[in-house]
Amino acid sequence: MDAFADKLGRVGAWCGQNKYLNAIKNAFQNFMPATISGAVGVLWTNVLVNDSTGLGALWSPIMVLKVLNSIFTAMQYATISCITIGITMLLASEIAEANGETGAFPAVLGFVLWMMVTPTSFAAKDLSASFIDKAGKSHGYTLGKFINVTGEAAKHKISADSFTYSGILNNYTAATGLFTGLIVAIVGMEIYNMFRKNDSLKIKMPEQVPPGVARAFEVLIPTCLTAIIIGAVGLVCQLATGSELNAFIFNVVQKPLQSLIGNNIFAVAILYVIISLFWCVG
Repeated sequence: MDAFADKLGRVGAWCGQNKYLNAIKNAFQNFMPATISGAVGVLWTNVLVNDSTGLGALWSPIMVLKVLNSIFTAMQYATISCITIGITMLLASEIAEANGETGAFPAVLGFVLWMMVTPTSFAAKDLSASFIDKAGKSHGYTLGKFINVTGEAAKHKISADSFTYSGILNNYTAATGLFTGLIVAIVGMEIYNMFRKNDSLKIKMPEQVPPGVARAFEVLIPTCLTAIIIGAVGLVCQLATGSELNAFIFNVVQKPLQSLIGNNIFAVAILYVIISLFWCVG
Protein backbone atom coordinates (compact mmCIF):
# COMPACT_ATOMS: atom_id res chain seq x y z
CA MET A 1 0.00 0.00 0.00
CA ASP A 2 2.86 2.37 0.85
CA ALA A 3 4.49 1.65 -2.50
CA PHE A 4 1.23 2.46 -4.30
CA ALA A 5 0.81 5.69 -2.32
CA ASP A 6 4.40 6.64 -3.13
CA LYS A 7 3.87 6.10 -6.87
CA LEU A 8 0.58 7.99 -6.73
CA GLY A 9 2.32 10.83 -4.94
CA ARG A 10 4.96 11.01 -7.66
CA VAL A 11 2.25 11.22 -10.31
CA GLY A 12 0.57 13.96 -8.33
CA ALA A 13 3.85 15.84 -7.96
CA TRP A 14 4.47 15.60 -11.71
CA CYS A 15 0.97 16.87 -12.45
CA GLY A 16 1.51 19.75 -10.04
CA GLN A 17 4.80 20.73 -11.71
CA ASN A 18 3.48 20.43 -15.28
CA LYS A 19 2.80 23.95 -16.55
CA TYR A 20 -0.35 23.12 -18.47
CA LEU A 21 -1.98 20.76 -15.96
CA ASN A 22 -1.19 23.19 -13.16
CA ALA A 23 -2.68 26.07 -15.15
CA ILE A 24 -5.85 24.07 -15.86
CA LYS A 25 -6.13 23.14 -12.18
CA ASN A 26 -5.73 26.78 -11.10
CA ALA A 27 -8.26 27.95 -13.69
CA PHE A 28 -10.92 25.56 -12.41
CA GLN A 29 -10.13 26.41 -8.80
CA ASN A 30 -10.43 30.14 -9.48
CA PHE A 31 -13.74 29.59 -11.25
CA MET A 32 -15.09 27.47 -8.39
CA PRO A 33 -16.96 30.32 -6.62
CA ALA A 34 -18.89 30.94 -9.83
CA THR A 35 -19.58 27.22 -10.28
CA ILE A 36 -20.94 26.89 -6.74
CA SER A 37 -23.04 30.03 -7.23
CA GLY A 38 -24.49 28.44 -10.37
CA ALA A 39 -25.22 25.29 -8.38
CA VAL A 40 -27.22 27.42 -5.94
CA GLY A 41 -29.24 28.67 -8.92
CA VAL A 42 -29.89 25.08 -10.03
CA LEU A 43 -30.90 24.12 -6.49
CA TRP A 44 -33.31 27.03 -6.21
CA THR A 45 -35.07 26.63 -9.57
CA ASN A 46 -35.15 22.82 -9.75
CA VAL A 47 -35.22 21.52 -6.19
CA LEU A 48 -36.83 24.25 -4.08
CA VAL A 49 -39.11 26.63 -5.99
CA ASN A 50 -40.47 24.26 -8.60
CA ASP A 51 -43.99 22.85 -8.59
CA SER A 52 -43.22 19.91 -10.85
CA THR A 53 -39.81 18.56 -9.84
CA GLY A 54 -39.11 20.29 -6.54
CA LEU A 55 -40.38 21.14 -3.09
CA GLY A 56 -43.19 23.18 -4.60
CA ALA A 57 -44.94 19.96 -5.62
CA LEU A 58 -45.15 18.94 -1.94
CA TRP A 59 -45.50 22.31 -0.23
CA SER A 60 -47.24 24.89 -2.42
CA PRO A 61 -46.69 27.97 -0.18
CA ILE A 62 -43.02 28.07 -1.24
CA MET A 63 -44.14 28.89 -4.79
CA VAL A 64 -44.77 32.46 -3.64
CA LEU A 65 -41.02 32.85 -4.22
CA LYS A 66 -41.36 31.93 -7.89
CA VAL A 67 -41.05 35.61 -8.79
CA LEU A 68 -37.37 35.31 -7.88
CA ASN A 69 -36.71 32.34 -10.19
CA SER A 70 -35.55 34.58 -13.03
CA ILE A 71 -32.68 35.79 -10.83
CA PHE A 72 -31.44 32.28 -10.09
CA THR A 73 -31.99 31.13 -13.68
CA ALA A 74 -29.81 34.00 -14.87
CA MET A 75 -27.19 33.16 -12.22
CA GLN A 76 -27.12 29.54 -13.40
CA TYR A 77 -26.77 30.56 -17.05
CA ALA A 78 -24.05 33.14 -16.36
CA THR A 79 -21.92 30.61 -14.49
CA ILE A 80 -22.49 26.94 -15.35
CA SER A 81 -23.86 27.55 -18.84
CA CYS A 82 -20.98 29.94 -19.60
CA ILE A 83 -18.22 27.92 -17.93
CA THR A 84 -16.19 27.65 -21.14
CA ILE A 85 -15.83 31.43 -21.38
CA GLY A 86 -14.68 31.79 -17.78
CA ILE A 87 -12.29 28.83 -17.86
CA THR A 88 -10.79 29.90 -21.19
CA MET A 89 -10.05 33.40 -19.89
CA LEU A 90 -8.64 32.15 -16.58
CA LEU A 91 -6.53 29.49 -18.29
CA ALA A 92 -5.12 32.02 -20.75
CA SER A 93 -4.19 34.22 -17.80
CA GLU A 94 -2.52 31.30 -15.99
CA ILE A 95 -0.49 30.28 -19.06
CA ALA A 96 0.58 33.87 -19.63
CA GLU A 97 1.62 34.22 -15.98
CA ALA A 98 3.66 31.02 -16.24
CA ASN A 99 5.36 32.58 -19.28
CA GLY A 100 6.23 35.76 -17.38
CA GLU A 101 3.32 37.89 -18.62
CA THR A 102 1.44 40.16 -16.23
CA GLY A 103 -1.80 42.11 -16.36
CA ALA A 104 -5.33 41.32 -17.43
CA PHE A 105 -4.84 41.45 -21.21
CA PRO A 106 -4.00 37.72 -21.66
CA ALA A 107 -7.45 36.81 -20.32
CA VAL A 108 -9.03 39.18 -22.85
CA LEU A 109 -6.90 37.71 -25.63
CA GLY A 110 -7.92 34.19 -24.61
CA PHE A 111 -11.57 35.18 -25.02
CA VAL A 112 -10.87 36.84 -28.38
CA LEU A 113 -9.08 33.76 -29.71
CA TRP A 114 -11.89 31.47 -28.56
CA MET A 115 -14.48 33.71 -30.20
CA MET A 116 -12.56 33.59 -33.48
CA VAL A 117 -13.12 29.84 -33.79
CA THR A 118 -16.68 29.90 -32.43
CA PRO A 119 -19.58 30.21 -34.91
CA THR A 120 -21.74 33.29 -34.36
CA SER A 121 -24.11 33.14 -37.35
CA PHE A 122 -26.77 30.48 -37.79
CA ALA A 123 -29.70 29.61 -40.05
CA ALA A 124 -32.98 30.49 -38.37
CA LYS A 125 -34.66 27.60 -40.16
CA ASP A 126 -32.75 25.20 -37.91
CA LEU A 127 -34.39 26.53 -34.74
CA SER A 128 -36.39 23.70 -33.23
CA ALA A 129 -39.15 23.03 -30.76
CA SER A 130 -40.58 19.81 -29.37
CA PHE A 131 -43.23 18.42 -27.08
CA ILE A 132 -44.15 15.07 -25.55
CA ASP A 133 -47.70 13.86 -26.06
CA LYS A 134 -49.85 11.94 -23.57
CA ALA A 135 -48.53 8.65 -24.89
CA GLY A 136 -44.97 9.74 -24.04
CA LYS A 137 -43.93 10.12 -27.66
CA SER A 138 -41.68 13.05 -28.50
CA HIS A 139 -42.47 15.28 -31.48
CA GLY A 140 -39.91 17.69 -32.93
CA TYR A 141 -40.27 20.53 -35.41
CA THR A 142 -37.90 22.97 -37.08
CA LEU A 143 -38.78 26.54 -37.98
CA GLY A 144 -37.88 25.86 -41.60
CA LYS A 145 -41.02 23.76 -41.96
CA PHE A 146 -43.16 26.83 -41.27
CA ILE A 147 -41.33 29.37 -43.45
CA ASN A 148 -43.16 29.89 -46.73
CA VAL A 149 -41.69 32.66 -48.89
CA THR A 150 -43.97 34.14 -51.54
CA GLY A 151 -44.53 37.38 -53.42
CA GLU A 152 -41.79 39.96 -53.86
CA ALA A 153 -39.37 38.08 -51.57
CA ALA A 154 -39.66 34.92 -53.67
CA LYS A 155 -38.92 36.93 -56.83
CA HIS A 156 -35.61 37.96 -55.30
CA LYS A 157 -34.77 34.35 -54.43
CA ILE A 158 -35.39 34.74 -50.71
CA SER A 159 -35.74 31.29 -49.13
CA ALA A 160 -35.77 29.70 -45.70
CA ASP A 161 -31.96 29.69 -45.80
CA SER A 162 -31.98 33.49 -46.06
CA PHE A 163 -33.25 33.89 -42.50
CA THR A 164 -30.30 34.00 -40.09
CA TYR A 165 -29.52 35.14 -36.56
CA SER A 166 -26.33 35.90 -34.67
CA GLY A 167 -25.16 34.94 -31.22
CA ILE A 168 -23.28 32.27 -29.29
CA LEU A 169 -25.03 28.95 -28.78
CA ASN A 170 -25.16 27.35 -25.36
CA ASN A 171 -23.48 24.31 -26.96
CA TYR A 172 -20.28 26.33 -27.18
CA THR A 173 -20.37 28.25 -23.88
CA ALA A 174 -21.36 25.32 -21.64
CA ALA A 175 -19.25 22.31 -20.66
CA THR A 176 -19.47 20.74 -24.14
CA GLY A 177 -17.20 23.49 -25.45
CA LEU A 178 -14.57 23.15 -22.73
CA PHE A 179 -12.11 21.08 -24.77
CA THR A 180 -12.01 23.74 -27.46
CA GLY A 181 -11.56 26.48 -24.88
CA LEU A 182 -8.69 24.65 -23.18
CA ILE A 183 -6.88 23.90 -26.44
CA VAL A 184 -7.32 27.41 -27.84
CA ALA A 185 -6.18 29.05 -24.60
CA ILE A 186 -3.04 26.92 -24.31
CA VAL A 187 -1.98 26.95 -27.98
CA GLY A 188 -2.95 30.58 -28.49
CA MET A 189 -1.06 31.87 -25.46
CA GLU A 190 2.06 29.90 -26.36
CA ILE A 191 2.00 31.40 -29.86
CA TYR A 192 1.42 34.86 -28.37
CA ASN A 193 4.30 34.37 -25.93
CA MET A 194 6.63 33.39 -28.77
CA PHE A 195 5.78 36.58 -30.67
CA ARG A 196 5.81 38.74 -27.52
CA LYS A 197 9.42 37.81 -26.76
CA ASN A 198 10.54 38.77 -30.25
CA ASP A 199 11.88 42.34 -29.93
CA SER A 200 11.61 42.95 -33.66
CA LEU A 201 7.81 42.68 -33.38
CA LYS A 202 7.51 45.32 -30.66
CA ILE A 203 6.45 48.85 -31.55
CA LYS A 204 8.56 51.18 -29.42
CA MET A 205 6.87 54.41 -28.34
CA PRO A 206 8.59 57.61 -27.11
CA GLU A 207 9.09 57.97 -23.37
CA GLN A 208 6.48 60.76 -23.24
CA VAL A 209 3.74 58.25 -24.11
CA PRO A 210 1.79 56.95 -21.07
CA PRO A 211 2.91 53.44 -20.00
CA GLY A 212 -0.51 51.92 -20.67
CA VAL A 213 -0.54 53.18 -24.26
CA ALA A 214 3.07 52.14 -24.80
CA ARG A 215 2.28 48.67 -23.50
CA ALA A 216 -0.71 48.38 -25.85
CA PHE A 217 1.43 49.17 -28.89
CA GLU A 218 4.17 46.84 -27.68
CA VAL A 219 1.91 43.80 -27.86
CA LEU A 220 -0.12 44.99 -30.86
CA ILE A 221 1.73 42.98 -33.53
CA PRO A 222 2.00 39.78 -31.41
CA THR A 223 -1.74 40.02 -30.73
CA CYS A 224 -2.63 40.49 -34.40
CA LEU A 225 -0.37 37.67 -35.54
CA THR A 226 -1.72 35.29 -32.89
CA ALA A 227 -5.31 36.10 -33.82
CA ILE A 228 -4.55 35.57 -37.52
CA ILE A 229 -2.94 32.17 -36.87
CA ILE A 230 -5.77 30.92 -34.66
CA GLY A 231 -8.31 32.20 -37.16
CA ALA A 232 -6.42 30.43 -39.95
CA VAL A 233 -6.50 27.17 -37.98
CA GLY A 234 -10.26 27.50 -37.66
CA LEU A 235 -10.63 28.23 -41.37
CA VAL A 236 -8.41 25.32 -42.43
CA CYS A 237 -10.39 22.99 -40.16
CA GLN A 238 -13.62 24.22 -41.74
CA LEU A 239 -12.34 23.77 -45.30
CA ALA A 240 -10.65 20.41 -44.68
CA THR A 241 -13.31 18.67 -42.60
CA GLY A 242 -16.48 20.60 -43.33
CA SER A 243 -16.91 21.15 -39.58
CA GLU A 244 -16.04 24.14 -37.45
CA LEU A 245 -13.32 23.65 -34.85
CA ASN A 246 -15.69 22.99 -31.95
CA ALA A 247 -17.45 20.17 -33.80
CA PHE A 248 -14.14 18.76 -35.04
CA ILE A 249 -12.64 18.61 -31.53
CA PHE A 250 -15.85 17.11 -30.18
CA ASN A 251 -15.82 14.36 -32.80
CA VAL A 252 -12.07 13.65 -32.57
CA VAL A 253 -11.48 14.04 -28.82
CA GLN A 254 -14.67 13.96 -26.77
CA LYS A 255 -16.67 11.34 -28.64
CA PRO A 256 -13.92 8.68 -28.59
CA LEU A 257 -13.44 9.28 -24.86
CA GLN A 258 -17.17 8.89 -24.28
CA SER A 259 -17.21 5.69 -26.33
CA LEU A 260 -14.16 4.40 -24.49
CA ILE A 261 -15.73 5.01 -21.10
CA GLY A 262 -19.13 3.69 -22.12
CA ASN A 263 -22.29 3.86 -20.04
CA ASN A 264 -22.10 0.61 -18.08
CA ILE A 265 -21.62 0.34 -14.33
CA PHE A 266 -18.03 -0.96 -14.58
CA ALA A 267 -16.87 1.91 -16.79
CA VAL A 268 -18.52 4.46 -14.51
CA ALA A 269 -16.93 2.82 -11.45
CA ILE A 270 -13.47 2.99 -13.06
CA LEU A 271 -14.06 6.61 -14.01
CA TYR A 272 -14.98 7.59 -10.46
CA VAL A 273 -11.97 5.73 -9.05
CA ILE A 274 -9.72 7.74 -11.39
CA ILE A 275 -11.46 10.97 -10.37
CA SER A 276 -10.98 10.13 -6.69
CA LEU A 277 -7.31 9.36 -7.24
CA PHE A 278 -6.81 12.71 -8.93
CA TRP A 279 -8.55 14.43 -6.01
CA CYS A 280 -6.20 12.63 -3.61
CA VAL A 281 -3.17 14.15 -5.29
CA GLY A 282 -4.76 17.59 -5.55
